[in-house]
Amino acid sequence: MLEKYEFFGKQKGKNLLVLAAIHGNETAGTNAIRRLLSEFREHKIELVSGRLTLVPVCNPKAYEKDVRQIDENLNRVIKIHQKPQTYEQEVANEVCSLIAQADVMLDLHSTHCEGDVPFIICDYSDAINEKFMNTLPVSYILYGWPDVYAHQKNIEDCCTEHYAHICGCSGITLECGYHKSEGAIEVAYQAIISTMSVLGMIEPRQLNNSLIKKKILIKDYVIKRKEGHLFKEYKHLDRVQKGETIAQYIDGETLCADREGYILLPNSNANIGAEWYYLGQDFSS
Repeated sequence: MLEKYEFFGKQKGKNLLVLAAIHGNETAGTNAIRRLLSEFREHKIELVSGRLTLVPVCNPKAYEKDVRQIDENLNRVIKIHQKPQTYEQEVANEVCSLIAQADVMLDLHSTHCEGDVPFIICDYSDAINEKFMNTLPVSYILYGWPDVYAHQKNIEDCCTEHYAHICGCSGITLECGYHKSEGAIEVAYQAIISTMSVLGMIEPRQLNNSLIKKKILIKDYVIKRKEGHLFKEYKHLDRVQKGETIAQYIDGETLCADREGYILLPNSNANIGAEWYYLGQDFSS
């Protein structure tokens, strides 16, 4: 059983689920939840309405080893598995049961590169998540992941947001910044507070909603097909120019950007067959 904590307000309201450490080494959200739990214990914060469910570690074995996963990427197998074949599939069943009970889901992640800026992933935009996203202490919102996956062979969209969507739950994924940074923990903590405030679950807080949101549409998804390297030390959300060489295989084949935009989640240590990088462009809804 996953470690979880539930709090109930005196008034009816939304059921908010906050997940952290879907990937075991992404600990910013875990530390933010631990901080919030201390504040609940010390009566520094109280729930006015609704139900809050906090899950500080969704992948316990990977968390104990400080690794991303044990058998496979948990955020690619979030669906009901009648006969689980891996550890992550067993965990996915429990995560799915929690998501199915929620009205709103906030899934807290972090990234592996120092200096990475926080960003939001919104796969399924709706009135609820658009409202609370605008209050989060983050400047970038990425849209379009389901469409990218739809055009890739042998890839099924089985992330927390997809399962939330099919359950009628409004959700987002928040990448809070570098795993180990205090700044990422603060982003995660403020995100939980802001979401509860917007949903009327706690007494209203002064929110940092002054940040202008840059919306980016994800357009390309690149799998590393053979041995090779990124052409330079890219960071997430670096600008790229049309025709710019992004990566090169050892046989000399090069991969270039076919449009001006951004490189997203570049992984210089990607294994063959794994996600190497994404490309996106400015997007206005």
